[in-house]
Amino acid sequence: MAATRWCEKPDYKLKPGIIDIWLCQAESVKNRADYFNSLLSAEERARAERFKFAQHRERFIISHGFKRSVLANYLNIEPTHIHYKKGEKGKPSLLVDESEKPTLTFNLSHTEDVTLLAVARGQEVGVDIEYRGRKTDWLSIGQRFFTKAEQQALFSLSQAQQKAAFFQLWTRKEAYMKVLGSGLSLAPTTFTLTVSPQPPALIEHHSTTLPASMPVKFADIDLPDALAEYSATLAVERSFEAYRCYQYSRAESLK
Repeated sequence: MAATRWCEKPDYKLKPGIIDIWLCQAESVKNRADYFNSLLSAEERARAERFKFAQHRERFIISHGFKRSVLANYLNIEPTHIHYKKGEKGKPSLLVDESEKPTLTFNLSHTEDVTLLAVARGQEVGVDIEYRGRKTDWLSIGQRFFTKAEQQALFSLSQAQQKAAFFQLWTRKEAYMKVLGSGLSLAPTTFTLTVSPQPPALIEHHSTTLPASMPVKFADIDLPDALAEYSATLAVERSFEAYRCYQYSRAESLK
């Protein structure tokens, strides 16, 4: 599925079947870090303070303040009025009155100074982004956390293709676990996904301990050229028509 073009003007009237993806680069809005910090809850500020390095602390503040700023526009409320709850496996969702049904769903992922936020209505979403330039023994990780079928597909590629395919598969698996809301309780080897350049899809489950089967549709996210060294995947409950992409900027943070 091809993404809708990268849009300049956000449309916060989100319809079912359309997924919005927001991209925020911390460097572009770091002069608003104090503003983002003011949006956070006491619990979020406490989490930020636990980071040892200032850079990591600042990135956490920006990514979570950015999330509040964007969601507030969809909900038409102040960012500080947003409250979250965690599911059984730790996936956050919006906390609303018992008489209301939380129709707006979201998922957040960040790596280096880049954060992705997926927003949907009436269906679960999962998103993951990874930086391919970071130092990691991706070969050993693939042998440990990918299924035999995934390894066979990955290592049958040329050496020039393998690293990018590894990271794309990793984001596919992370996005799938996140849309299920299973977190780390679901081992990556208990399900098999397709390997790039094949389109993303679930091939097979291997464990009876998996969460109740949920039909999921995937898309490898088309990132801007400036992020050519990043891989990202979207996973959505059931199906969706298209996804729209927005680059978050200082203008949105002033709303």
